[in-house]
Amino acid sequence: MARKKGGRTFKTSSDMLKAWEAYKEQCDNATVVQTTFSQKDGKYITEKIPHPITYTLKGFALSAGMTENNFYETYRNKEEFGLVIACMKEECETDARSKFENGTIDSRLAGLWLSRYGYTTNVEQKVDADMTLNVSIDYGDE
Repeated sequence: MARKKGGRTFKTSSDMLKAWEAYKEQCDNATVVQTTFSQKDGKYITEKIPHPITYTLKGFALSAGMTENNFYETYRNKEEFGLVIACMKEECETDARSKFENGTIDSRLAGLWLSRYGYTTNVEQKVDADMTLNVSIDYGDE
């Protein structure tokens, strides 16, 4: 879906929200084709299975026919769209978290994926370099 140079895809924030809802529905209803061999029937069975994908602003921009960079250049500084974009970012984060927490997405990817939202898997360790170690040795009765 190409757009005219210099033109806006979304005339109002309401238009953007409608497109965002359609994009989320597309992500939530994504499927993959899986082929398995049935021992019982002795043949391969191909079926579509649900496989939701996470929401991203990059994916949304592409679905609207523009790059993520162009999306931000066009709408970021427009007051009417600022709140909508902020809400979309937060929805992306909560969607990713919920899909990791409920097992939709392999949890081994959580650290990598959620780092883009400021989460970290690092554990802070503080060591006090001025520690004093008192050791007493008991040699028994002397």
